Amino acid sequence: MNRQTDIDKKVNKALESLEGIQRAELTPYFFTRVKARLQREEKSGWEITSAWLARPGIAIAGLLLILSLNAFLLFEKDTTTTVEPSANYTSQNTEEEYVLTASTNTSYDYENIEP
Repeated sequence: MNRQTDIDKKVNKALESLEGIQRAELTPYFFTRVKARLQREEKSGWEITSAWLARPGIAIAGLLLILSLNAFLLFEKDTTTTVEPSANYTSQNTEEEYVLTASTNTSYDYENIEP
C-alpha cells in the first residue's frame, strides 16, 4: 500500500511541474521564411547531392559496395611472400651475443653504476 502512495505522489509532482507552462513561440516571420524556402526554385549543391544519395537504388548499391569490400578484406588470404632463412642463420643465440647483451648497462641499473 505504501508503494501505491509513493507512485501517486510522484505522479502528482510530475503534473504540478507542468503548471505555468507556456506555449512555445516562434521567431518573427518564421512562416514567411519557410514559405520562401519551399518556393525557391534553385537548389544548393548539398540539396542536389543529398537528394541523389537518398534514392533507394543508389543507397542500396553503396551499402552493397561497402559490405562487399569489407567481406573481401576479411576473407582475403595472406598473399605476402615469406622469406626463408639463410643457411648461415641459427635460431639459437651464440655465446658472444649473450655476453654482449648481459654486459650492457641500463639507466635503471643503479647498483652497478661505474664511476
